[in-house]
Amino acid sequence: MTTYKAREEADALIIGFDDPAGLNDFRNSTLRDSLYELVQTRTQPFLAIDLLQIDYLSSSGLAILVGIKRRGATRLGQIVLFHVQPTVLDILKVTKLDRYFTVAQDEHSALASLHPVPAL
Repeated sequence: MTTYKAREEADALIIGFDDPAGLNDFRNSTLRDSLYELVQTRTQPFLAIDLLQIDYLSSSGLAILVGIKRRGATRLGQIVLFHVQPTVLDILKVTKLDRYFTVAQDEHSALASLHPVPAL
């Protein structure tokens, strides 16, 4: 059972989670595999991941996010996290993954960071 929704928006894929526990359940290989396949089927994955419903990240959740980022990077894609709750941001900082992931305040900012306006 997957616990996320995906939709196209401005040449990027927005992924949002329906169930906060799903991302953190180490037994939820269906979710992990589905997300990885979603990334790998895109030519150049530009992903904005909405973490509004996620109030905690376990090691399993972190591993899934890192796996998504790594798979996207091999296809020259970019990934940004947005609506990151303070507790989740603290976890990213403690694990030093705040240096690995781009974090945006909201969907608009996330999409803008995926497609920056070129300087003249």
